Amino acid sequence: MMGMSRDQGRLGDISAFEEQSRTATTLDQLTALIDATIRQFGFRWFALLHNVDLKRRSKNALMLTTYPARWIEEIIETRLYMDDPVHAACARSVSGLTWDRIGDFILPTARQITILERGRAHGLASGYSMPIRMAAEPDAMFTVARQSGHALSGEDMLTARLIGTTAFERARDLLDTDALSNVPVPLSPRQIDCIALVAQGKSDWEIAQILGLSRDTVHEYVEAARRRYGVRRRTQLVLRAVRDGHLNIDALV
Repeated sequence: MMGMSRDQGRLGDISAFEEQSRTATTLDQLTALIDATIRQFGFRWFALLHNVDLKRRSKNALMLTTYPARWIEEIIETRLYMDDPVHAACARSVSGLTWDRIGDFILPTARQITILERGRAHGLASGYSMPIRMAAEPDAMFTVARQSGHALSGEDMLTARLIGTTAFERARDLLDTDALSNVPVPLSPRQIDCIALVAQGKSDWEIAQILGLSRDTVHEYVEAARRRYGVRRRTQLVLRAVRDGHLNIDALV
């Protein structure tokens, strides 16, 4: 009886999330709602990604996440996204997988094992990732993660599936509206060239050599763009430029 009551409470919370998601009018509001909901079920972080494989430009890129900022910065700075074992394994899964089962779907390389270790160092000890598939479109992916390494239960995985599909459907509805309400920050072609090279880990001196500019000029291009976005770190600048569609994503790979 207690188990039935607990399950009914869980379903009630998921139903409440579905209803509340309809009231979200921006992607930021939806992100906050997803965050609050997953925490009810013992998760600490989530990520919802679509058309964000950093291999091509897309006007419909969707990237909602509460991952630790330093982990996101490390992913960009060291280009870990190119060998992400979670994405690789999830692409071969029908309905999703817990991270301790990655080896059932792929044979992780040494670099991929290191990526998992780095994620744990940032607190992401265990998680569940699921593909969301649609005809004629790349897979989307929804992930929830915990700080503890405790195994996820069947109820946990079902909960993540229901939240993930609901969140994705609402995010897709909001994507065009959100794009209209968030006007991209204007950048010059030279600023975009410099930021693309920053994303590849190049220093100001290296960028200057590649583009045939002085080091001071490169520095000013990048810093002016950073000031326009109002961000403190260059990795934050790269993420904002990607979100605004300024970067030719092929340049990051």
